[in-house]
Amino acid sequence: MGINARACWGAGGGQGMPSEAYADAALRGAGFVRASSIQPRGAPLMTGCPALDSLTGGICGGVTYLFSGAPAFLDALLHNILVAGCSRGEVAYMNNTDYYGTRSEISPGRIALIAKQNGLDYTAVLERIIFTAAYSRERQPWAAGALERAVRESGRAALIAAHDISAFRGEAGEGSFEMDLVASSLWRLASETGAAAVFTSRDRRLCSSLVLDLSQVVVDFRSVKGGVRATLLRHPDRATPASALIAFPENWHGGDLMGRITPPFRQSYQDLLGSLRGAYLPLMRCQENRSGFELLVRDAWDREYAAMAASGIPIALDVMNLTANAHNRGEIEALKRELAEKEARIKALEAKVAALEYRTPGH
Repeated sequence: MGINARACWGAGGGQGMPSEAYADAALRGAGFVRASSIQPRGAPLMTGCPALDSLTGGICGGVTYLFSGAPAFLDALLHNILVAGCSRGEVAYMNNTDYYGTRSEISPGRIALIAKQNGLDYTAVLERIIFTAAYSRERQPWAAGALERAVRESGRAALIAAHDISAFRGEAGEGSFEMDLVASSLWRLASETGAAAVFTSRDRRLCSSLVLDLSQVVVDFRSVKGGVRATLLRHPDRATPASALIAFPENWHGGDLMGRITPPFRQSYQDLLGSLRGAYLPLMRCQENRSGFELLVRDAWDREYAAMAASGIPIALDVMNLTANAHNRGEIEALKRELAEKEARIKALEAKVAALEYRTPGH
């Protein structure tokens, strides 16, 4: 980058251009931006972890963050951060995973659950995540480049995240060059778009000097009994070091950030019914089948809502069975009405026969 900067300084001569303006032009040509031009945008994003938000003040646009240590916690934390970013706009996410070593994974199911818990449309959240992945250090610059191109094409991003940026750093320092390319590329992109940049690392000691230098806020996590100890090591506006204990429920095993949350059966059941009434029921062409669906809800499902809700969102076979059941119930109701009409007609005929017998002489 120094060679490019000198080449820009030597080009054009700067005739008639103030020295500061010429310096700005040269830096922009080399891919640099002035620190004074990087401004946080909008209210901070909350991570969903009050203790961490209190420690750092949330995640601000135009600021680069490094979260390190406690890999299981980082995975859970990043899920929440991605959902928070999606509430503002598109999120650019780069995954770095060595399938022969420690993996960092993002679960669409967990993303959907967190979105739902925060009152967001999980399909919209998933659509807003721009995803690239690197499975070796050689692929890291390519993945970062693909992510950068996607963000520039869309023209906006609320958050840029590189998960386990130091995944391919070796004991002899191999992988540092590729890590630096990723960090500088994503940092520059975040600076230009005003987005927050979040780097994670399973071990801060694996991060290159450049990653540490670019990170304005550094938080290290350490697993302790009952939770995680978060230590704020660097912050532009807060005293450091500072720490906070993030406590977990006793049954926490690396799932969702605040423990493995299972919504109550009644809530899941009502959500499922709302989804079916909104997306499934209007597509049924037969009014009898729609009536059959509501009768199933009233007569059967309301009595076994817990078992129904525990099954989750219906898969294809469930939908087929549901449609068949609704159709059968509709047919049953039609037959019941037909039978009732016939019974009424029979009763009317019986009444007429009785009246005729009464009028017949000899009776």
